[in-house]
Amino acid sequence: MRGAWYVVVPVLGAAFLMVRSAPLGAALGIMTVAGAWWGTAAGREREASCAGTWEKENGGTSRAATVRLADRAPASGGVLDADVLPGSCGGPLRLRWPEQHVARGGTEWVVAGRWSGAAGRGVLVVRRMIQLDATPRGRGAVRDGLAARSAELFGARAPIVDALVFAPNATLDPDIRERYVRSGLAHLLSISGLHVGFLAAWLALLLRKLRFAPGARFVATVLLLGGYLWLLGLPPPAVRAGAMLMLAEIARLRQRVVAPRGTIALSALGVVLADPFALRSVGAWLSVAGIAAVIWADRACARERRVVRVVAPALAATLLTAPISAFTFGTVAPVGVLANLVAIPLAGLAVPGLVLALALSWVMTGLAHLVAAGSGLGLALLDLVASTAAAVPGGHIVMVAGWAAGALWAGVALVAWWLWRSPRRPWLIAARVGFVTTVLVATSLRDVVGLDACRCLTVHFLDVGQGDAAALRTPHGRWIVIDAGPRTPESDAGRRVVVPFLRRQGASRVAVAVATHGDADHLGGMPAVVEAFDPELVLEPGEPLGRPLYLEFLARVEESGARWHPARAGERIEVDGVALEVLSPDSLWMALPLDVNEHGVVLRVSYGTVRLLFQADAGVPVEARLARTVGPVELLKVGHHGSRSATSEAWLDELTPHEAVISVGRHNRYGHPTPEVLARLAAHGVTVLRTDERGTITFFTDGHGARLRSHHD
Repeated sequence: MRGAWYVVVPVLGAAFLMVRSAPLGAALGIMTVAGAWWGTAAGREREASCAGTWEKENGGTSRAATVRLADRAPASGGVLDADVLPGSCGGPLRLRWPEQHVARGGTEWVVAGRWSGAAGRGVLVVRRMIQLDATPRGRGAVRDGLAARSAELFGARAPIVDALVFAPNATLDPDIRERYVRSGLAHLLSISGLHVGFLAAWLALLLRKLRFAPGARFVATVLLLGGYLWLLGLPPPAVRAGAMLMLAEIARLRQRVVAPRGTIALSALGVVLADPFALRSVGAWLSVAGIAAVIWADRACARERRVVRVVAPALAATLLTAPISAFTFGTVAPVGVLANLVAIPLAGLAVPGLVLALALSWVMTGLAHLVAAGSGLGLALLDLVASTAAAVPGGHIVMVAGWAAGALWAGVALVAWWLWRSPRRPWLIAARVGFVTTVLVATSLRDVVGLDACRCLTVHFLDVGQGDAAALRTPHGRWIVIDAGPRTPESDAGRRVVVPFLRRQGASRVAVAVATHGDADHLGGMPAVVEAFDPELVLEPGEPLGRPLYLEFLARVEESGARWHPARAGERIEVDGVALEVLSPDSLWMALPLDVNEHGVVLRVSYGTVRLLFQADAGVPVEARLARTVGPVELLKVGHHGSRSATSEAWLDELTPHEAVISVGRHNRYGHPTPEVLARLAAHGVTVLRTDERGTITFFTDGHGARLRSHHD
């Protein structure tokens, strides 16, 4: 705000002059100034933290800090949150903890390693650590003790118990998380206002049974819920719920009636005052939208039949949060309307039972095991609901995340609201039936029946514009991703195209992710893919680039826990009978001062007798070096998007491909593919398929013959 006084003073002056004639305008002016001031202060605080300081400097450098762990570090390692102890900088810090180094939550360490990442998502990859204080302290100590007791009481189910009760960042098996996402129950695995509401309801019932006076009940509720929020780390959705509950209790004590929308607004304001960065929390937006929809539906349907009163809140919450979810994640789960009707009551019983079991474990171990057994049954039923709902065809819709998806679902929500609010007319019943039928067919019945039953190797060359991205499905349903398209300040092909495509295909994890080289048109979308699908193995040239995008990619790989390996010629990886052979580069070639394109990974993919060649952006130098070592292929992924610097006559003479795929953007400024390359391909009788003309191109083979299909995606 420094230097902006010439804007602030006139705005505040105009606000005070308008306060009587236009109070809303005056309020907006004051809010704008206050928001700018508060946001600037929050930004400066963030920049002064260790993460903020390191993000301004070159990534990939060694850093050290003294930290207190927020959670225990298991033997498998992983990503942990920590608080930097007072020193040259402070604030929260995310660590990638190494394997085989168990550490208790709340203990203090000096950690050193490589700083990777930027834009608020960096991670310190810990290479060395020295323990300063082995005595657990603070929030981390309590959570560490709870994690130990959870493991003792619930065994293999402990991670999901932790996620439901006290660990907002609990690490779960990808299959479990995917199951809950597809069923529309993912909100149960992320600590939110719902969990606070469960505990508050049972706490109120218990305090009434104990005959506490209203004032004593209020004090006890504030202390217990405040302690629970502190234990969680004050996540915005949970703080919003706690604030609403406190406002409701104050209104009840003072015998005042507070409008629900006023309660929501005041609680949201309190959250932002406590943590201005909550505005960047998708969970906070979903939480406010969801509770607003539930309150509105409950009031709007107060005089309707019981069935309508039961279904309406879940339906309204799904419709109002769908635009936010579609815009941010590209996912909407209509089946969650029904799944939540069963799952939320189950969770309302299970979560307090889990809390009670953990609390009793400190004083009455035997009784704690009995309570854990009962709440464990609730967990099993909850998981059964998630599994059943996730298996419903079309119950989970995946779209391309962004404004288009958000606008589409916002339109659906507006039409639903208009049809509900419209006065009763003869056409209204037919309009409502038509609307529900259209949404049902478009979301739940589309693509339910598959017309292709081929158990083959399937290769999808995705239309990502001016870049490369391919997704290979093995005969047993595992996925291999080779590049993930470009990323620009306006668009991320990984998040916009590749991730939604894989989710639509039912992928829950990627077996192998290959980043052929460090250019943004190939690597740009890979961080989003790694973050979404936790690959088992990541291959890339291993060329030490100092580019921010490459450093972010490494940070995502570290966070995912994937096995990283620099690809070298002669290596062979096999997944379900599909072989990936690295033809280039080798160590000597990497030592040469060549363009990054020539250091890219060239792969030959074999399944049965069928071979495919992925050339990435390798040009004539690599083609000449590999001469007489590759042999014939069925399909060629043309090098460098059809640039004249690749696809020589000698190369085509050796490969003799039947088909060639060119991944290229429409009307690109490079002139790809060039007329010379197209002429050479035509002279060799090669069928050319281009993503700018045909959209996503799909190739599938049983290992003996091959067929091609192309379509617009």
